[in-house]
Amino acid sequence: MTEAFVRAARTFLDAHLPPRAPRSATDRVALLEEIDSAREAETLRAAKRWQALLYDAGFAELDGERAREFAALLAEYEVPDLQPLLVGLHIVAPAIREHGSAELKARYLPRLLRGELTACQLFSEPDAGSDLAAVRTRAVREGEDWIVTGQKVWSSGAHHADLGEALVRTDPDAPKHAGLTLMLVDMRAPGVEVRPLRQMTGGASFNEVFLTGVRVPDADRIGPLNGGWKAAITSLSSERAALGGAVDAVPPDLVERLAEQARRRGLAGDPAILRRLGRLRAALAAARLTGQRADLDPAAAASISKLLVNRAVAQAVETASAVLGPALAADTGDGYAWTEFVLGSPALRIAGGTDEIQRSILAERHLGLPRDPR
Repeated sequence: MTEAFVRAARTFLDAHLPPRAPRSATDRVALLEEIDSAREAETLRAAKRWQALLYDAGFAELDGERAREFAALLAEYEVPDLQPLLVGLHIVAPAIREHGSAELKARYLPRLLRGELTACQLFSEPDAGSDLAAVRTRAVREGEDWIVTGQKVWSSGAHHADLGEALVRTDPDAPKHAGLTLMLVDMRAPGVEVRPLRQMTGGASFNEVFLTGVRVPDADRIGPLNGGWKAAITSLSSERAALGGAVDAVPPDLVERLAEQARRRGLAGDPAILRRLGRLRAALAAARLTGQRADLDPAAAASISKLLVNRAVAQAVETASAVLGPALAADTGDGYAWTEFVLGSPALRIAGGTDEIQRSILAERHLGLPRDPR
């Protein structure tokens, strides 16, 4: 069964993708890469084309061993960047699948999974980030609709999203976790305003979103009224799992490229650099292998993998800084090729819940340790 699957997958990939080209030690390395609007639009089009091919061929919803085998094969090819679709595929779709009505699933899931619709997450607010249950965006019932008013922030991809998964307060008198509802907002609806947030990488993949009297049909509610916290947790857990797989966004030859940079600078025999490179290789391997373990509770695995990925990326930044030195601050040359990677790395420690939140989840929910005082 496995051999037949690998043969079928390789036949499909050979038919649609070129083999992965060798990378140079001086090639650009980036997290939250800065790209202009024209390139961003083409990246989105390419992502939609590739996701449609995956979905139609039956490779869009793999799990377990098949997902791991397919991911290993993908590393051999030049694969379109699916970043513009990740929120819809790995954050919004799981919540709809788990909590949505049959009608909601039929209306949105196939189009999200095929890449026809893009989505963003409307969770965080200026005064409700780590304490997400403190959101204040209000939804007031009006007939068969809800009227939504409030502000969201750090919404990745909101500027090109068709749908927004919004956590809103529908019962202001209930305890804060109990008065929330999750619903889908049409990002083209009247009253939706998206403003880009410029990052220190130079890009603007995050946004703040203003919702002013936005009309949302009750049919677009995900899960029960005032039961939004449970549905939101499904999205957050899925996001953590996806970010735990972010190690795949790290170039597989990252250590070799840094080693080549060290050789160029006469540091190939430096014991401190060699130790850093060895530790980085081990950290990346630990992150990748942990993500492949089938014996871990999926929720725990998501938090563990995310922490390991963050640690590996932090070590990559430290190693790049040690190897490249002041060249990282230059606006040209080998060091500049790594600047976006270094500047984009802190975002991984925040997205999907900070490292501190992941440790609390593991301690309280999975190890049974006492909860912090609330």
